[in-house]
Amino acid sequence: MGERKKLKLDNWPFEKGKKAKLIWIGEPFKQNNKWMLDTYFNDGESTKRIVQDWASLYFLSIDKYYTDGDLRSGEMMADEGVMKTININLSNITPRYNETDWHILKSGYRSKSKTFSFWKNNVLYTIPMIEIVRAILAPNTFMLNTILYNDAWEDYFTYEFEDRKLKIDFTSQYKRSYLKNEYYNHLAWMISNEKILKMCNDIGFNMFSKGKLIFDFDIPNFNITARAKENKHGFTIMEILKVNRKKINIDELKVYHPSFEERRKSNEAKLRTYTYLNNKAEDRTIDSSVDGAKDYDERINEELIVQEYINVPIIKKEKEHIGKLRTKEDIDTQRYVLDDDNSRTLSSEGGAKKASGIEVSALDETIIPTELNRFIYNLKELEKLEWIAKIDIRIVMLPLGRKFSYLNNGVDRRKCLIVELLKVNGEICGILEVQREDKLLSTIILKGKLKNALSVACEELLRGLVLESGKWSVKVINNLKERSIKIYRNKHMDNGLGNIVNKIK
Repeated sequence: MGERKKLKLDNWPFEKGKKAKLIWIGEPFKQNNKWMLDTYFNDGESTKRIVQDWASLYFLSIDKYYTDGDLRSGEMMADEGVMKTININLSNITPRYNETDWHILKSGYRSKSKTFSFWKNNVLYTIPMIEIVRAILAPNTFMLNTILYNDAWEDYFTYEFEDRKLKIDFTSQYKRSYLKNEYYNHLAWMISNEKILKMCNDIGFNMFSKGKLIFDFDIPNFNITARAKENKHGFTIMEILKVNRKKINIDELKVYHPSFEERRKSNEAKLRTYTYLNNKAEDRTIDSSVDGAKDYDERINEELIVQEYINVPIIKKEKEHIGKLRTKEDIDTQRYVLDDDNSRTLSSEGGAKKASGIEVSALDETIIPTELNRFIYNLKELEKLEWIAKIDIRIVMLPLGRKFSYLNNGVDRRKCLIVELLKVNGEICGILEVQREDKLLSTIILKGKLKNALSVACEELLRGLVLESGKWSVKVINNLKERSIKIYRNKHMDNGLGNIVNKIK
């Protein structure tokens, strides 16, 4: 194995070689449709705010020093106060939640301090709420990238839990890089402990409904090893290093993922092939302005937080289907050349395109159905219109809940294009195009008060579509109209693109 690659922030504001201490981590917030994080570093002279992907939280620890923006460079300095590594068993202690206004050192920045305080044997242990999220509830990339979203997990897996046996069926949305025992064990711990699962669900619900990171602490068996700073009342936990004696309440775990399928060579040609340029082994640059990654993500070594289990279930991989292994190419194989400049994001979801113009690479290599691919091709014509400033496209899976969530084969999730058009006058329009197969399903066009509201409106429409088993919900459409959002239906037998242009003008 070679030397570990560095993960460098592209917006690091300090001089090369100069160490800067992380002094504060702010609240998560939405920017360009993905979750971001304000972080504050001080180099001894001034404090700078750096916006990062929310998932960068995995590498961040208060009072550690970072150099050249390398997220993996965090280190403690020998003269950094009274710091101890201690084992703490706080099981069955109900903590007090504290929230206070906070002025960030040597700056005009302000924030909220959110902590839980535990009293044990006349010693006060104070733990930042965000550290409990980072180290205990979301100790890996997948959990960090999904825990802030309400009901997000149904897009990645479904599960059955009975008689101390757990079966998890992962969808194709769940990355193959996450198919490892550490991830399985954490999901099994979360699902098999009802109180833990509720805490995790409450985080997503409160972010969606209140826009705040807040939850009630309810972990009965809470035993950690941590780096702590001593004070006159006890200890402030700066970094949880290990979570001890986690109990998984199952004996057997069965997991299924589409990639487990037995693949037999087929004489059929590939549908598409990708070629990556410039993918060298140099250090990676973390660019928080780019889209969330999908299958092609920066796979990080996640070894900073140790998870110890009392018991580990037997894990069995299930193969339920037989897939085709296409090795040949022909004249119908679509070829995509993707320029890899070693720029990465640690975010899995959301994001805005780096530059205007519709390119396949902007869709993060999602497998694009033929009918949606044709629609994307037609949308390129809209870019030529002088009153269109920018077009952003993303592909999503339809929500689960009915048979219509899947294609006719009952296995693959049905996909949808969400198109955001920014006009030069600042007006935003939206287009929804759903993978139809044999359905006579019209294209939906949205106009009106859509600033910061398009994603919510599309989510409501798609959930209504699923619940109505493939029909656009009149109830949802009427509710959106009451919020000053105009809805137009464009039938596919109509004059396609020309008709859409007339409706978005």
